[in-house]
Amino acid sequence: MAETETIQIETPTGLWLAGVLHHPYNAGNRLGVVVAHGRLSSKDSDKHRSICEAVAARGATALRFDFRGRGESDGDPAELTVSNEIEDLLASDASLRSRGLSRIAVVGSSLGGTVALLAGARDRGLEGLVTIAAPARLPKAPRQAWGGSGRGDSEACIEVAPGEFIDAAFFRDAARHDVVGAARTINCPWLIIHGAADPVVPVEDVEILAENAPNAELMIHATAGHRFDQAEERGWLIERVTGFIKSRL
Repeated sequence: MAETETIQIETPTGLWLAGVLHHPYNAGNRLGVVVAHGRLSSKDSDKHRSICEAVAARGATALRFDFRGRGESDGDPAELTVSNEIEDLLASDASLRSRGLSRIAVVGSSLGGTVALLAGARDRGLEGLVTIAAPARLPKAPRQAWGGSGRGDSEACIEVAPGEFIDAAFFRDAARHDVVGAARTINCPWLIIHGAADPVVPVEDVEILAENAPNAELMIHATAGHRFDQAEERGWLIERVTGFIKSRL
């Protein structure tokens, strides 16, 4: 197993993000891979840890981190916005570059995948992009598939999943971002991964992304759900991610 290092990443607004670096055995490789989790996940999920371990085993440095308000990072989880997460991801990219890693790729899952895409549209130096179960259409209101009541103690605070509340500002901010427009600008190699049985993000979303992305490759697992929970699905996912990084980057 590759050596790990706990780090902190400072954002432009002064918040600190918790991160874990996975160092490869080959220290001469200048490729760094940032792994971004989904809305209700964290850097410590088995999926994100496994991806980072596999990436490091293939010779690249991998970084998994907690977005603000999640896991061990600073911030209020109710203040989640897409704009804030883009800022956090770009700060994480910059952290790897400051360590001498001149080539950066991003792997993002669920909302983290959409954030990775939007951040990639701003970072024209990105070497590669992988999005997993990433929505092309950001929500205008809580979705039934999330499992929340859609109600809260006030109009500003909404239960979007059991016991998980976010400010209604999330939806106003989401409306500002053109995900499909961003897809059209991605000029680096891009792998889009999805599960055909995903109940949270419809397959149509990734088909929209692929249709609008000049350099994207779409791979759909026939039975996987949103999280790729089953052992065969998880193995398939990790092999596709690391294979893409090895062959394309």
